[in-house]
Amino acid sequence: MVSYLDCIYRIPSIIEDIVAKRKDRTNELVSKITDKHNEIIFVGSGTSNTCSVTSYLYVEKYSGLPTSTILPNQFMKKTVFNKNAIYIFTSQSGTSTFTQTCLKKAKEIGALTVAITEKEDTPLAKIADVHVNMGCGYEEYGMRTIGYCSAILTQMLIGLEIGLTRKAISETDYNAVIADALKVPASHKAICDKTLEWFDKNKEELMDADGFAYYGSGSLWGVAMEGALKALEVVKKYLCVGFEMDDGLHGPTMGYTKRHNIIILNDGVYDNKYSKGLKNYIVNEVGSAFIVGANTIDDKDLAFVPVGNDFRALEFAPVVEMLAYRLAKDQGVAIPTMEEMMKVGLPESKYFNTHDE
Repeated sequence: MVSYLDCIYRIPSIIEDIVAKRKDRTNELVSKITDKHNEIIFVGSGTSNTCSVTSYLYVEKYSGLPTSTILPNQFMKKTVFNKNAIYIFTSQSGTSTFTQTCLKKAKEIGALTVAITEKEDTPLAKIADVHVNMGCGYEEYGMRTIGYCSAILTQMLIGLEIGLTRKAISETDYNAVIADALKVPASHKAICDKTLEWFDKNKEELMDADGFAYYGSGSLWGVAMEGALKALEVVKKYLCVGFEMDDGLHGPTMGYTKRHNIIILNDGVYDNKYSKGLKNYIVNEVGSAFIVGANTIDDKDLAFVPVGNDFRALEFAPVVEMLAYRLAKDQGVAIPTMEEMMKVGLPESKYFNTHDE
């Protein structure tokens, strides 16, 4: 049987495939971009939201268009909509009913709607003006790992292709960005291996906790949110939260005890001083903290240098996914496949329709 770990190790080949097929998958969308389009808005829930929080700053950078994210429930409570925006709705299975409701709302105002899903015949894809294949293929587990990384990369490449069409980015810079993306697969594999070693080294301390708080800045805020979600839904034993680096330095730090583990994602680019300051505070005053990535402090940290530049979030993603996997595995917590979940009474039709009465 394909394990959850196997799915994480499959991601490098998925990344290479998405990059190779980027033109074919985005051609229809790019052909619909006109001078009137002046904004990009991502809509999605759960992992479909955290991937957008991870990618949106770079989508804005590449496309040259203001870019933001919003949750479906907040989207439906808005009173002012930009009909000249490009609304992009992400749902791996394409069956999220509330996301479909939001897409229909965007269509009502005459805006361009885009669905990012795992295949062309999903319910969300069928009602959108344009569909972009996420490139994840079939993922055996409902607690998404492949889908998270696939969505991040697909969204970033959409922004890149829009930017090239709008001349917001030069051909030379475009090629350099693609080259950066292709550095990630080998790095991803090496970081997976290193994370397993790091977990074994710190296993007792990592497992002896009641909860986890994940911190990240820039694109790593999305990874922090996804890390918290993964630990919560995979292990089912911890209360977990993901913070944007600066925001999490305020009230939250007063609530930690020795029963909490703090995971600090540091790319060495944004808010490095906050990462080191938070680590030192927690270790000296509270309990356990681990820096992941650049500018580590002690031998408990997980040190590596990301090489993907703007795609660095894809190098941090396996760390939080691996952490959730090992926390579950080493405590004997079974991670059910989608097929197993359906057999015990959690069919997708019920799971994705919880908004219905």
